[in-house]
Amino acid sequence: MNPIGYLGIFVGAFLEGEVVYISAIQAARAGYVDFYGAIATFFLGTFFTDWFYFLTGRRQGRHYLERSEKLQRKATQIDQLMYKHGTLLLLSYRFIYGFRIVLPLLFGVSKLSIKRFLGFSLLSTSIWMTVYGWIGYYFTTWLMEQLKSGRGVIGVLVVAGLIGLVFWVKGFTTSKKY
Repeated sequence: MNPIGYLGIFVGAFLEGEVVYISAIQAARAGYVDFYGAIATFFLGTFFTDWFYFLTGRRQGRHYLERSEKLQRKATQIDQLMYKHGTLLLLSYRFIYGFRIVLPLLFGVSKLSIKRFLGFSLLSTSIWMTVYGWIGYYFTTWLMEQLKSGRGVIGVLVVAGLIGLVFWVKGFTTSKKY
């Protein structure tokens, strides 16, 4: 097994989430890395990423807040959200597209205890990896079967349609109205 593959998985977990994880699973299926080693490496990379941002927020966040009134308002909002929906937010932040870096930073700035973040970081990462691992493994298995059976065009069109739908919906949810 190639140790460079594990390094790529670890660094990739820090830079990008779902795509690298699914790619790591496929690399394991192809025999480039051990399946459980790939999962463990990705878990560690993801876990360290969360902690890097959490501790950065904890250590330097207040300094940046003091410089910006807008950031102070955002920090107040996250504290209110944590008070009202803390458990749900801590369990689901990995699933919220675009907030993978921002929320651990804000958790660090907030009054959230290190012990509580540790527990929820382990739990939410485990849930996220299980969901995306299952989807990635079985969806790519289905797609490969489609390609091998000659129905590849249909499989590719389905995938392209789903990706297009995601970007279309994302465009509606992120567009500003003037």
